[in-house]
Amino acid sequence: MNIRIGGASAVLAVLLTAATAMPAHADDHSTRTAGYRAATAAGPIHGFETKGDYAHFSHTVKNTVNAHGWWKKYDGPATRAKITIWLQVKTAAGWKTLDKGVKTVPPGGGSNKRAVANWKCTNLIAKNHFRTVVDADIVGYPDGDSKLTTKTQTLYCGI
Repeated sequence: MNIRIGGASAVLAVLLTAATAMPAHADDHSTRTAGYRAATAAGPIHGFETKGDYAHFSHTVKNTVNAHGWWKKYDGPATRAKITIWLQVKTAAGWKTLDKGVKTVPPGGGSNKRAVANWKCTNLIAKNHFRTVVDADIVGYPDGDSKLTTKTQTLYCGI
């Protein structure tokens, strides 16, 4: 018995293969990086994802650029993480931190489960390039050096 794969099936197989090779992006424009910790005296292997949204104008505070950082738990006993987020602007000398937010939160996101960094614009005429860097340190477990850096956003916000 011969089985033939139709053209549509072959195309679907190619698309599915390509989709698994590309990084996913959520509708909220968050970017992510996975973090994994090995088994140690502190506990078993567990996995999580460091997440953060792009620098953007606040919906609640006029003329302010802000960004949020949080974490998503996949497995393991961890229940809280210390999230640090840096809001940065690009200068001639490199990236300069405008604000730093730190908060210890459960996994998830949302207004009570994330750290916030923000900057009040001096004017809305000067164009600048902003990004955020997010670090999730799982409470009670060893930590590596990896951090999430979001895509640069160009906003009319004077510094």
